Amino acid sequence: MTDAELENSYPESKPASYDMMPGEFGLGPESVVRPLLKQTQLQNRKLKCVYDANKHGWDARAFHSRVDGKGASVVLAKCRGTWIGGYNPRGWASLGGVRSSVASFLFYQKLPVVGGWQKLRVSRTGSMACGKDEFDAGIYFGADSLIIPLRVNKQPKSVTSRLGYYFECGPGDKTSLLPVRGADSTLDELYVVSGVYAEGEIIPNSGGVSELGYF
Repeated sequence: MTDAELENSYPESKPASYDMMPGEFGLGPESVVRPLLKQTQLQNRKLKCVYDANKHGWDARAFHSRVDGKGASVVLAKCRGTWIGGYNPRGWASLGGVRSSVASFLFYQKLPVVGGWQKLRVSRTGSMACGKDEFDAGIYFGADSLIIPLRVNKQPKSVTSRLGYYFECGPGDKTSLLPVRGADSTLDELYVVSGVYAEGEIIPNSGGVSELGYF
């Protein structure tokens, strides 16, 4: 099976896999998220960090200027020394509305530094991989599962997380991705990692999304 055939064999109609890939050498966000991409569109793709909030700005419009049209992407955030984030198979396009996918998942690092990951699947069919695809809105997984509004001049690094409705709870009835259950927090780092495509290559979900599509 070619890389393209393998990439397309994991359509959006399939739930995310809990399985992990082998890690790769490196300290960048691309290397950090690689183990999480088993059976996703990005499994065999070279990866590139397209948005770094500390570099490009903690601002929703700056965020969209960097991520729109990039297709499937991974959000990676550091909160109090621990990595959290989510996989958005549908990407962003600033077209309004929501972009749903049963293949979306959230994740968190089980233990800081030494690693180990826990994935959290969607708990509702077609759960919102992107709950608000507006040009001036930040990152929304579900309506409340992982929210990073990126509101400039109003706590731009704030983050909230409530699990259980759009995405499943973690082991031990973990109801938030954040360190303190029921409390909001602030982020130290925020990245978006996307796939690298050749010039002229079609990027699935780079624009409008068909709910019947397989990419």
